[in-house]
Amino acid sequence: MDPDPPQKRRRIGNIDSEVSAGEAAKGRKVSRACDFCKSRKSKCSGTQPCDKCLAKGRHCLYDAKYTRGRPPTPPMRPEAGDAEESAVPSRASPEIGMAEIQGQVFDSTSGLSFLHRAWKRLSAQHTSIGNEEVGASETQPVTMAGDNPLSTETHEPLRLPDPTEARRLLALYFDVCIATYRFLHRPTVEAWLDVLERNMETEQPIWRGIGHARAAIVLVVLAIAVAHREKSNNFTSVGGEANALKLSDELFSIAARLTDGETGFPRLESAQARLVQVLYLLTTSRFNRSWFVFGIALQFVSALGLHRRANFKRRRIARTVDYIHVQCGLRTFWTAYILDNHLGVIFGRPRHFHDQDIDQELPERVNDDNMTADGPINTPGNPDCHIDALIFHTRIARIIGKISREIYSTRTLSEEERVAAAHRLMHEVHEWHADLPLHLGSIPPSMLIPSYRRQATVLKLAHAHAIMHSKRLFLLGNSASLQKDQVDDCLAAARVVLETVDASAAEGPIFHAFWWTHYVTFTALVIVYVWEIQQRRQGWTIANEAELLRLANRCHTHLAQATATNSPSRRYAVILEEFREAALTNNQIVEQVNLGLPVEVNVDPLLAGSSQNPGPAAMQGLTFFDEWEMTDWLDLDSSAFWPHADISESLEWPSYIYG
Repeated sequence: MDPDPPQKRRRIGNIDSEVSAGEAAKGRKVSRACDFCKSRKSKCSGTQPCDKCLAKGRHCLYDAKYTRGRPPTPPMRPEAGDAEESAVPSRASPEIGMAEIQGQVFDSTSGLSFLHRAWKRLSAQHTSIGNEEVGASETQPVTMAGDNPLSTETHEPLRLPDPTEARRLLALYFDVCIATYRFLHRPTVEAWLDVLERNMETEQPIWRGIGHARAAIVLVVLAIAVAHREKSNNFTSVGGEANALKLSDELFSIAARLTDGETGFPRLESAQARLVQVLYLLTTSRFNRSWFVFGIALQFVSALGLHRRANFKRRRIARTVDYIHVQCGLRTFWTAYILDNHLGVIFGRPRHFHDQDIDQELPERVNDDNMTADGPINTPGNPDCHIDALIFHTRIARIIGKISREIYSTRTLSEEERVAAAHRLMHEVHEWHADLPLHLGSIPPSMLIPSYRRQATVLKLAHAHAIMHSKRLFLLGNSASLQKDQVDDCLAAARVVLETVDASAAEGPIFHAFWWTHYVTFTALVIVYVWEIQQRRQGWTIANEAELLRLANRCHTHLAQATATNSPSRRYAVILEEFREAALTNNQIVEQVNLGLPVEVNVDPLLAGSSQNPGPAAMQGLTFFDEWEMTDWLDLDSSAFWPHADISESLEWPSYIYG
């Protein structure tokens, strides 16, 4: 099979210009390109206006500094007077030249150059705070670089919460913290906790009788609950977070040493122990380490054959089936599948699991209390089940994976093919939503018990994210009459996310604890700001425009205030500030938006301006998305995790390269 044709990207081309149309017969090289073609490193006819500027209706200029001797005068095109010209404000930022971000070259008019500015602003803020964090990153192991270090890495004695508090923390974990990631059997974990406490009382190794992996699972479950509880208390500084997470970090550190010391062949609990560690690291914004621990967890999942149905059949033949063990294996695999999907999106990295390699069945609809080793306990009727959320989360994750592959494919696709894929996959999203049980789709979450409330909220956000993910491409279209309905649906989904987040923040700082919600909020805010930029070009309008922007500003602030200063949520907020400035510059409702806010939007220091902040002028003009490509959306999704080194000043291209 022939490989897919490489996608056209903006890279440095030949410095020499092309032969102009007028001199083609003589084969004369054009020694000077117009300012626009020069900034793009593209071929230029050398006439004024040049071929490209004439086709695009741009104002063709030759004002850039010329460093190859005396600048030649470009020949005037005879029909230039008949060509319609439109002056387009420059989007260039004065201090930014060429930059390379993750191997991709971006110039000052690139659709993603604003991300360079956002990272420069973030770097400037970190510099003003001090160089301690930078120095710490340089000495951290490569799998942890950039993460907040654990509060303790020393071998301190284990401090368990008292039995009453430990049971309360277990309830918090299963009812609130994990939502749909229910791969652990609650009665079994409670039994392991009993053993661990007895070992503590008798001064035995805590893993005696249950093994390293199971003991580690108990400790990390408690750590997640402690971290969630402390995050809900709304600490506002790095030091405050470190102090608040001291106990949970101690529990996690001991658990990590237990799994490192595990011996023998891998067991289901080996995979579960690493997977629950990933959840803790994500909850505490240690994303770099979470990525590498997740990779280890996936190796255990694959080694155990949890992705293949045939392996389960062989086990049934080989030994007596433990129903709880089999169902927890299914739950573990599908939880890893969902996380693989989520982390691939926010990191911008390839997924590990591929649907064509998976033939595993979904877990059965059985609550933990109704499971025995011999099978499920029959219950009358068809009661609500906590596993419904895991099943439906898996289904929507599959659809989102299809959206990423088919709409955002790196293969060369026509706009018609992408639009057709979007319509087809949105039909699957609608079918998924119609199949939701009442307690997960129709009943307001506020009327549900805490465990179902969290699950309903997660699936509500997953539904909105699927709509945004599939329909945001219509924001960049040129046919308002054909695409307005799609844009309205995309905006409605973004509004659902922002209203949910705003309501959650009003109830308390619990929003700070949910890492995936931060990303979905970022996506919704980008859509609102992009729409505000585009609607001035296309003439799109929606009801309550000012109210929507006020809502967006509140959620922008919630995102900026969530977790520590070097967390992805803060990076999201800084990147969003570039969008916000572009969306609200010269907008007639800026005053309304600001009057609707009780405080200044930039309440967070990381959003404050600085001498290195180019400000709104860097994004002026209505041609911001002229060069936007579909895969640029994916680059934007993962922009909070771009390596600092790849966007440093050392990678800017000096002006003498272009001439």
